[in-house]
Amino acid sequence: MKLRHMLLGTAIALALPGAAFAQKSVEGPYFGAQIGVNWLQDSDFKSTSTTNEVSTKDALSSVVELGYQFGEGLRLGLEGGYTVHEVSGITGGPASRSGNPIGDLKAFTVMGVVQKEFDIGSPLRPYVGAGAGWGWLKTDTVGPLLAPNNYNHGNTDSFAYQLNAGVAYAIADNLDLTLGYRYLAMDSLKFKNERPAFDADYKSHSVLIGVRTVFGAAPAPAPVATTVVAPPPPPPPPPPPPPPPPAPSITRNFTVFFDFDKSTLSTDAQQVLQNVARDAKAGKIVRIVVSGHADTSGSFEYNEKLSMRRAEAVREYLASQGLTAKEIAVEAKGETDLLVPTADGVREPSNRRAVIVFP
Repeated sequence: MKLRHMLLGTAIALALPGAAFAQKSVEGPYFGAQIGVNWLQDSDFKSTSTTNEVSTKDALSSVVELGYQFGEGLRLGLEGGYTVHEVSGITGGPASRSGNPIGDLKAFTVMGVVQKEFDIGSPLRPYVGAGAGWGWLKTDTVGPLLAPNNYNHGNTDSFAYQLNAGVAYAIADNLDLTLGYRYLAMDSLKFKNERPAFDADYKSHSVLIGVRTVFGAAPAPAPVATTVVAPPPPPPPPPPPPPPPPAPSITRNFTVFFDFDKSTLSTDAQQVLQNVARDAKAGKIVRIVVSGHADTSGSFEYNEKLSMRRAEAVREYLASQGLTAKEIAVEAKGETDLLVPTADGVREPSNRRAVIVFP
């Protein structure tokens, strides 16, 4: 009860007008600690055969926090909390009819938190926040629980989350007094190793008072505007020259096909190679790679030589179109790089080809 009165008095003191420190948004690492009163909602402890409702006395909660405060009142940090709840009653199930309820529930949480503080032009700066992390709950001689004369010693852990809101008040440079409310919950707490095994929940409400310091400095004040007579503007610069025309768009990969067991160029292949020469000149291409290919109808050695003849036929034709022969590299792929995969000894037109590439 004394702790409740102390927290109420602090809230009234924060609300009174006074000579508050002007607190601008400070950016930098922060550290803080909080302490306050905690109310745990009645918790259901459920085994497969019965349910007990466990109630507790008001408890003392402690919290430490650290993190980084950004401009405009945004904080990202890590928070650890610890609370010990003294059991005051156990109802429901057979355990409620044998023995006085005793024991403690010990809760510990570690959470990542995000908070947003608002500057409302007042010494009081409200904030809201949320957090998520992990929590641990330990039962210390809690009983009689779920069965006559059963006093439980167990522990488990679960996902935990919180919502919080409050106000901050600057009591010195980079030092705040805080007062806030926090709702914290851990769901699906499973005590699997107990006899009997049971599930529990944890939902608590806290009112916390604390201090927080930020290791940083407020941004420098905006410079005072001064009236300066500007000189007359200089004459406008001459217009920039027009941009060069864009480089022509060219194709960089071509393919021509050959008849069975041939290395002579068809009319269609010659038309493609004329386009190759045109694009090479337009794009100022200085290196061309021609790869000759064959199908699998002949022997490996024969196809290797046939593919080279096809590549050389392409080079000779490109040279006749005005390209420099020494800038055209040729290679024989034989039947090692098939466009259409086939078994050995198959005549496949798509594999009788030469590929021309501008690297």
